[in-house]
Amino acid sequence: MGDPLLALLLSGLVGLGLFLMAASFAVPRSTWGRIRHTDSGPRLADPAEGALLQAALMDLSRRIRPEGADLAERLRRSGHLYASAAEFHTRRMVLALTYAATALALSLAMERLGLRLGAVGSALAASLGAAYGFIAPDRALNRAIRRRRERLLKEMGFGLDRIALFLRSGADIAEALAQTRRVGLFGQACGRLAAGISMGRSIHEAVQEVRADLPSAPPFEEFLGMVTVAIQKGQNLVEPFQMRAASMRQRLKLEIIEEGHRARIRVILITSVVILLASILVTILPTLILLTREGIV
Repeated sequence: MGDPLLALLLSGLVGLGLFLMAASFAVPRSTWGRIRHTDSGPRLADPAEGALLQAALMDLSRRIRPEGADLAERLRRSGHLYASAAEFHTRRMVLALTYAATALALSLAMERLGLRLGAVGSALAASLGAAYGFIAPDRALNRAIRRRRERLLKEMGFGLDRIALFLRSGADIAEALAQTRRVGLFGQACGRLAAGISMGRSIHEAVQEVRADLPSAPPFEEFLGMVTVAIQKGQNLVEPFQMRAASMRQRLKLEIIEEGHRARIRVILITSVVILLASILVTILPTLILLTREGIV
């Protein structure tokens, strides 16, 4: 390895080292030598224990950026994208190291191709890679919650119609909800509500349990409120459910049409770029070859 590559490698390692040094200062020395087992996972304790590495990564992650009091709630609403807070924090640190190493490898590859980033550029790339990897689990968690919310609202349009159909046929609200339990996430929520009602539990308790495990969405909150009122006061929900189902299906139809238009625009843009590049090659390349042969270029 030549001197420039060696300098580049060392500068990348310096960038990664600065990140780890800043993280290590966040861990009090008094905590080394003990692990405290909490509900969210192991914390630092006896170094002889097998959970030391995970505990160290968790402490580093928490000290760099605390997860917030709502992490457990976000994990539930995402469908447990990460099984626990321990996995969330471990992924933070592992991805930070992985992206830093990837950025360093790309810097070395660019050096091989003659594109010099220099020591500062390589260190900056490694540091930015570490920072991006560190925030990646948060972004993934938010995306999972958003996708579950969209899925829940799409399924409501069909689930509400099914509930209204059973109510119109003479079934009570618990039976109608139970018959909808196979309609995706929305059906699972209906099945849990039906089970709670059948066991004689308070409708408020059943609603709170369902609400805690799903992303917040105004239409779904309205549905839970309507079910609560129907059980408490015996309100007829056939017409409200059918109207809400029709409006949600219309919304889904419009979203599908809009997505189709966006896809068509993307295809047109890609096709136009390909045609433009082909035209440039056909018109300019022969001219350049001719000029080269004549000695002009």
